[in-house]
Amino acid sequence: MAFFILAFLVHTSINLYIFYRGWKSLPASFFVKIAYSVVFLIFYSSFIIAMLGRNSLPLELQKVLYFIGTCWLGAMVYLLYYFLITDLLYGFNRWKRFLPKALSSTLFHHIQVISGYAIVLVILLFGYHKFTHPSIVEQEISIAKTGGKYKELKVVAFSDTHLGVAIDKKRLQKYVQLINAQQPDIIWMAGDMIDNNALPLNEEKMYEEINQLQAPLGVYFCLGNHEYLSSIGPSMDFLRKTNMTLLIDSVAQVDDSFWMIGRNDKQGGYRKPLKELVAQTDSSQPVFLLDHEPYFLEDAVKNGIDLQFSGHTHNGQLWPFNYIVKKIFEIGHGYKPIGNTQIYVSSGLGLWGPPFRVGTQSEIVIFNIKFY
Repeated sequence: MAFFILAFLVHTSINLYIFYRGWKSLPASFFVKIAYSVVFLIFYSSFIIAMLGRNSLPLELQKVLYFIGTCWLGAMVYLLYYFLITDLLYGFNRWKRFLPKALSSTLFHHIQVISGYAIVLVILLFGYHKFTHPSIVEQEISIAKTGGKYKELKVVAFSDTHLGVAIDKKRLQKYVQLINAQQPDIIWMAGDMIDNNALPLNEEKMYEEINQLQAPLGVYFCLGNHEYLSSIGPSMDFLRKTNMTLLIDSVAQVDDSFWMIGRNDKQGGYRKPLKELVAQTDSSQPVFLLDHEPYFLEDAVKNGIDLQFSGHTHNGQLWPFNYIVKKIFEIGHGYKPIGNTQIYVSSGLGLWGPPFRVGTQSEIVIFNIKFY
């Protein structure tokens, strides 16, 4: 509860600051100020209403409110940066004048607000394109083990689809088409399939689309933190409607040739030790690990995992949060070998909240694995 109160206070404070900046640039017209206030109130409250009503509001209304609200969240970030920087610039100018003397306070605020909204609009349009046009990243992997029946293996891996009111069935259809077009031997999905709750997924029967994923060796899935945040009971009910193999602290041998391990997400509390799961495999064969959150990477190295695939970080999603992610995680995004273990952390196919990628990119990953 304390987290949500703090988030609400931060959200409100930022909005008051941005509102005040715009208010100072308005003409004296009473009707203009009323219209500005009403529109701003809609932007401010849409996300809050959508989240509070996620279990009760009609789905189409949720989609509208969530889209407006999350777009505004993205705009807030960059308007905050821009207004703070330009306010500091103007404050410094009062101490040591370098701007034209003809630039009055009123004119400055007009230019500040108009240019701020224009620049942020361009940034967000570019960011929306980066989100809606995921890249296909190919990663070559060599493993010094025999792959049973396979000398080579083509894996399509992705994470963080965050299906719900924002990433709906229509967008999921595009994802499925893109994944199937890669003609994978096997598909891996590293958690956070569900965004805020399973209701919109069930209402739109999104399991029908997930069951269209095509790979001769199957689709393997591990839980993410959002499956728990969305309420694990309804999340599991939805996931069981799919044809995916659910790996929750469990192990599966694939075609007598290699092993898949899927960890329970740390949000779920207790997790079996990785050592216990690896003991159920034949380590002379390749062992692959799906673990949503890329913590404790040394566990994978110590226990002889050949390739770990994770997500969760979104690579920060919006600049400059990608730099923060790099400080928090040993691998914030991308590929890194550690000892004999190879690790890839995906930026995610979908995203949470603002439908923008600024300084990051939505992606699916193709592992071209060779055994020798």
